[in-house]
Amino acid sequence: MRRIGSNIRKKSSEERSHRLTKNIIEYSDSEAPKNDYPRRIVSPTRASNCCTDESRINVGSVREVEGFMFCYRVCQECGHAVKYFYPSTESTSPALKAYRERQKYMLQ
Repeated sequence: MRRIGSNIRKKSSEERSHRLTKNIIEYSDSEAPKNDYPRRIVSPTRASNCCTDESRINVGSVREVEGFMFCYRVCQECGHAVKYFYPSTESTSPALKAYRERQKYMLQ
């Protein structure tokens, strides 16, 4: 007899924060723009003149991976989508600290 859910591994929040997330945006000129979040977002390959910060709306919730916060933003006019990364805030993530150290070195 098989137990239901026995093959599901419980992961701690530490393990979940270090996993990579795949990009759900598919850029295509042959398909019409389509928002099927969270499975996929079909977007034109190039942004138009209408694609400004004011015309883009957030799709879904804000997520965090290795200290970097991001969300998906879609233009209301043409459907062009981007993965938008928020400016980083104070964090104790080792990946974020290493990134900031590299940037300090590059600015000198």
